[in-house]
Amino acid sequence: MYRWRVIDETPFYRAMRRLSAIPRWYFRFRIEGAEHVPAAGPCILAANHVSYVDPIVLAMACPRPVRFIVDREQYERPLVSWVARRTGAIPVENGPRDLGSLRRALQALRAGSVLGIFPEGGRSADGSVLPGKPGAALLALRAGVPLVPAAIVGAFAAYSRHHFLPRPRPISVRFGAPIPFPAAWGDHGTRQHLEEAIALIMERIRELVR
Repeated sequence: MYRWRVIDETPFYRAMRRLSAIPRWYFRFRIEGAEHVPAAGPCILAANHVSYVDPIVLAMACPRPVRFIVDREQYERPLVSWVARRTGAIPVENGPRDLGSLRRALQALRAGSVLGIFPEGGRSADGSVLPGKPGAALLALRAGVPLVPAAIVGAFAAYSRHHFLPRPRPISVRFGAPIPFPAAWGDHGTRQHLEEAIALIMERIRELVR
C-alpha cells in the first residue's frame, strides 16, 4: 500500500490559470460536475479528444493541477515541450512495449498527482467518440486509483483539425462520477477484464458527451 501525497500547484501552473480568463470568455466556457474530482490523492481523468484545445480546457476545468500523458512525437515539438516540461507532462511512445512510460505514470500517481489521459489515443476526425486504447484502463487497474470520466463538448466546432484558427463557439467540460472497477480486475485481472474496463470507460464518456 502506497502513502499518497498531493502535488502543490506550481507558480507556472498558477500563471496559466490566470491567463485562462481569455479562453474562458472567448469560448463561453462552462464546467459541470467538478465535485466528482477527488479533493486530494491520486486520480485519472479520462476524456474524449476532438480538438487542439482539449488539454487546455480540461486543465482549466479541473480544480487541481493535471499532469497529461502526451505522445512522444507531440511532446518533442518546441512549444508543446516548453509547456509540457513545466506542467509535469509524461511522454509516451506509441507502442505496446513502452514500459518506461507506464512506470513514470504509476510513479506520478503514487506521488498523488491527477493524470489526464485521452484514451482514444488521438483526435477524432469527425467529433465522434472513438474506441479506447488500453492505457487509461491499465493505469487505473494497476494503481487502484479513481478514474473520473470527462466529456469535452463543443470543442470540435470551436477548433478541430479542420480549422486554421479557433472560433468563438461554446465549450463545456462535464465530469462524471468515478468508475468503480471490481478489485479483482487489478494486478491479477485477465485480458477480458481489461477490455471490459476499456469499454466501460468509453461508454461513460459517450454518456457524458450526449
